[in-house]
Amino acid sequence: MKKLLVLVCFLLMACSARQTYADESPFTIDNWRIAVENRNAQRYELAYHYYSVALSSARTQAVILRLKSEMEALERTIQAVR
Repeated sequence: MKKLLVLVCFLLMACSARQTYADESPFTIDNWRIAVENRNAQRYELAYHYYSVALSSARTQAVILRLKSEMEALERTIQAVR
């Protein structure tokens, strides 16, 4: 009986460990990552596009403000390059 109880507890712990709760959608995070990669590679206009796609799917106010801030900085960079 003890072995069965230990097994059930182990299975319940394994199931709960697999669930992750994120405030942001994976779509937002993936597009944000691509935007940063493009910005670092000096592909600024492509980076701007991915920032705007990430912003369109952002859920939390903190992420929205951060993306807007990064986009404004990128706009200044684009203007300086031109």
